[in-house]
Amino acid sequence: MTAKERRSAYAYKIKNIIIPVIFYCGLAGILAGLTVAFFNRAANLLTGYSTQLYGWFKDNPAYIPLLFLGLALLAGAMWLIHKFTPEVRGSGIPQTEGVMRGLLTFRWLRVLISTCIGSFISFFAGLSLGSEGPSVQIGATTAQGAAKLMHARAAWQRYVVTGGGSAGLAVAFNAPLTGILFAIEEGHRRVTPMLLLSASSSVIFATITYRLVAQLWGGADNMLFELGVLEMLPINQLWMLFLLGLGCGVAAIFFNFALNRSQRATDKIEKKTPYWARLLAAFLLTGVVGLLLTDANTGGHGLIEKIAEQDFTIQMLLLLLVVKTVMIVICFNSGATGGMFVPMLAIGALVGGIFGKLFMLWGMDPDCYKLVVCVAMTTFFGASVRAPLTAIVLIVEITGYNAGFLPASIAIFTAFLVAELLGNRPLYDEMLERTLERRQKTETKDVRMEVEIELGSFLAGKSINDVLWPANCLVTRVIRKDERLIADGEMRLQPGDIIVIKANTDNVEKTYEYIQSMIK
Repeated sequence: MTAKERRSAYAYKIKNIIIPVIFYCGLAGILAGLTVAFFNRAANLLTGYSTQLYGWFKDNPAYIPLLFLGLALLAGAMWLIHKFTPEVRGSGIPQTEGVMRGLLTFRWLRVLISTCIGSFISFFAGLSLGSEGPSVQIGATTAQGAAKLMHARAAWQRYVVTGGGSAGLAVAFNAPLTGILFAIEEGHRRVTPMLLLSASSSVIFATITYRLVAQLWGGADNMLFELGVLEMLPINQLWMLFLLGLGCGVAAIFFNFALNRSQRATDKIEKKTPYWARLLAAFLLTGVVGLLLTDANTGGHGLIEKIAEQDFTIQMLLLLLVVKTVMIVICFNSGATGGMFVPMLAIGALVGGIFGKLFMLWGMDPDCYKLVVCVAMTTFFGASVRAPLTAIVLIVEITGYNAGFLPASIAIFTAFLVAELLGNRPLYDEMLERTLERRQKTETKDVRMEVEIELGSFLAGKSINDVLWPANCLVTRVIRKDERLIADGEMRLQPGDIIVIKANTDNVEKTYEYIQSMIK
C-alpha cells in the first residue's frame, strides 16, 4: 500500500468510524448519564423513605393495616403499568441484552417512562430488588431515543443502545470500567474494536456528566461501599479461599436453579393465577418481612455494610441468607420492576459473612473478615452471571478493594470450576431465553441475499466480525473486486464487494431493510 493509499484509508476510517462513534455514542452517553443520575438519586431517596416508614410502623403497630392497604395499592399501580408496558417486567437486563443482540426491540419512550415509575414503586414498597438493572434499561432506552432523534441509520442503533446500557450501569455504580466490560463480557460475549469504542465513548461521557450533575447534591460518592483497607490472608491460610470459592459456586448454582425453576413453575400456573395476584402476594409478603426482619428488605446496600461491620451473628446471617434468597425469588417471579445486581451482591456478602465467621473460629485474623466478605461478593456474582472480569473490576471500583487479585482469582477460579462441572448456565442468558420463549411464535423463513457494498456505506472499511449483523444472519461468502489486503493484514469489506447472506427470519422485509442500511 502506498503512502497516499494509507492516508486515504486512515481518513476514511476517521470519517466513517471514529467520528460517528464519538458523535452518536458520546451524545447518547451524555443523555443516559443525565437520566440515570437523576433516576438513581430518586431511587436512593425512596429506598431511604421506605426503611424509615417500616421503622415507624413497627413503633406504631396500630397503623399496620394502613401499611398493607398502601402496599396493595402500590401492587395495583404496578399491575396497571405492566398491562400498559409488559416489557418492563423484571430486571431489565435480559431485555436490554436481547435488544443489543438484535433479538428484541424497545418502544423506547414508553419503556423509559414505565421503567422509572415501576422501579420507584418497587423501591418505595421495599421489595428485594435494586436500581442497577433498571439503570441499564433506562440508559439503553435513552440511547435508542437519542439515536432516533439524530436519525442514525439502523446499522448504528445497536451500537448506540449497547453504549447506553453500558453507561447506565457505569453511572449506577459510579464504575466506568465495569460498564465497558459489561458490554463486552455480558452484553455481547465478544470483543470487537467497534463495541469497545462504542461502550467506551458512551461510558466516558456519561460518567463525566453524572459527576458534574452530582455536584448539585454534594458530589458523587467515590465508592458504593466504603470498606476501608483490606488485610491479606497469610500464605498458610489461602486454602480458605478455595473453600470460599467452593461455597460461593454451590450457592450461585442453587440460586440460579431456584430462580429459573421457580420461573418455569410460574409460567405453568400463569393461566390459572391472575398476574395481579402474584404482584399482590409479593408486595404483602414484603410488608410482613419488613416488619419482622427489616434488613432483608430493599436491594441490600445497607445489609452489605452491616455484614462488613460484623453486626450479625452466624445464626442471623443464615436466617438472612434464607429469607433474602426467598424474597428475591418471590419478588422477581412476581414480575415487579427491579434489578438483581445489588441483591446478588448481598447474597454473596451473606455467604462471605458466614464463611468469615467460620474462618475466624478456625484461626483467621478478624482483620481479614472484610476481605472474605468482599471476595465472596465478587465470586458469587461472577459465578451466577458467568462474567468473572466484570465481577472483579466491579468489586474494585465499588469497594476500593486493595488486596490484589490473587484472593479473588483463587475464589473465582474454584467457583467457575464448580459451575462448569455442574453445567451452570449464565443467569441472564437463561432469563433472555425465557423471554424469547414467551414471545408469540411465528413462522420463520430461510432467505438468501446477495448485496453490493456502496462507497461511504456503514460496512465499508469494517471487518465481518466487527459488525453487529441482524439476528440469525450468516455471511457465507464475500465476492471481492480487489483481492488485496489492508496494511494490518486483516481483510476488510470494501466498496464494490458483494456479500452473500443467509438468514432465518420471521420478518424478511425488516431484515432486508436493516441490511440495506448497512450497504448504502
